[in-house]
Parts: sequence; structure tokens; C-alpha cells
Amino acid sequence: MTKKRWWAIGIAVVLGGGLLVAGGGIGLSLIPFPGKQEFSRPECGKLPSQSEVKRALSQHRDLVARLENIGEGVSVRVGAPCGDQADEALIHIVYHTKKERDAVSSILTNHSFGVPVELIKR
Repeated sequence: MTKKRWWAIGIAVVLGGGLLVAGGGIGLSLIPFPGKQEFSRPECGKLPSQSEVKRALSQHRDLVARLENIGEGVSVRVGAPCGDQADEALIHIVYHTKKERDAVSSILTNHSFGVPVELIKR
């Protein structure tokens, strides 16, 4: 084989290996996929108080309105997921469709309430 051919094969092997590693990392969520954002709620005992969450909602009324204007299925409210710790809360954003979730995620990628958010499909 010629020297050029060996170079081409070497480059192809390196690029192919890189794509496999990157694809595997994205698939296993080890490497974040651009535009993809996961929202996971902190465990009970680490959530802010209901008054903090209510204050965050009132300070970000424009963000609430923007999210709720996505569609009829989207609502933003205070949620208390830890029944026995009644003072702990977070923001529940309820949506109905994948399109609504994608739009909510897109907005939350660039804007924050400053307190935990949980997306809930209804």
C-alpha cells in the first residue's frame, strides 16, 4: 500500500473511534447532548422553603407568563413533593405534550427561577 493510503486509513480509524466514544458517551448520558437539559429534583431535606419558592415565582412573573403561554397544557405552580416535610417546596411545571416539554426545556436552558424545578407530564 502507498503511504497516502495508510494515512487515509489511519485518519478514518481515529475519526471512527472518536465518533464511537462520543456517541457512547452521549447515549449513556456521560457527555451532555447540546440542547438537552435534564431536570431532576433534589432529595427531600435539601429543598427550599415554600416561602422561598413563592418569592421566586413572584419575582419571575415574566418567566411564568412566558412558560404558561407555550400552550394550554402548561401551568406553573408551587409544589410540595415531600409530604412529611410540609415546608419544603419547588416549582412544578405541568405540561401535556412533548412539544410543550421541549419548549419549556428550551426556555429553562437560558432562564432560571433560582429554585429547583420539576417537570410533570399530565
